[in-house]
Amino acid sequence: MGFSEGNGFFCQEIAEAIGIRGSYLLTDPSQDQLDSLLKKALPVQVKVQQSGAETLEVPSNFYDKIWSFGGFHHCQNQTEAFQRIYKALKPKGKLVIADVFHGSSLAKHFDQQVARYCLTGHEVKFMSDDFARTLCYWGGFLDKNVEIVDIPQKWRFKTEYDIGAFVYKFHAMTKLPGTEAQKIHQVVEGCKEILGIEYRENMYELNWPMKAIIAIK
Repeated sequence: MGFSEGNGFFCQEIAEAIGIRGSYLLTDPSQDQLDSLLKKALPVQVKVQQSGAETLEVPSNFYDKIWSFGGFHHCQNQTEAFQRIYKALKPKGKLVIADVFHGSSLAKHFDQQVARYCLTGHEVKFMSDDFARTLCYWGGFLDKNVEIVDIPQKWRFKTEYDIGAFVYKFHAMTKLPGTEAQKIHQVVEGCKEILGIEYRENMYELNWPMKAIIAIK
């Protein structure tokens, strides 16, 4: 099962890995996001449910694996979410949550740039390592079965302009002043200052550091 999956960017690859004998539930709180996914021809093993992580209505002791990538910081009741996730996992089932963590340069990018200039705002709750472990504890996971690992991602682009255009559109930073070209330039400068951009092997690499919680029931 995957939660906070948006428009299901990873859906096809996961469904193929599971195979037709498996079952994959994809959830997100936004029906608008899910509607774009439902327009596609989905594999038979994929089911879709509108739900936030803290309101999941799923069977107990049912799922082998539950995951989320980059959306958990939007969850308003993270304690309830972990309790529901733990309940839904089979014994020995695995939870993987990759997200932005408090104190990272990526969290600073969201708090200083995205929250200020995004069309819809970005009021969220980033976890610290300690709070992530506490959430696991409240959910029911044993401390010895919880690991937090770094994900030092680098997104690669042909030009700096491509970086600015992608981040500008990805985060809907339309509240920036100036023309669109000026807005994109401001995004590039912000990315350089906060996240860091490196030129390597004829490509521009944007640092995008995340962490992952890996927990076994």
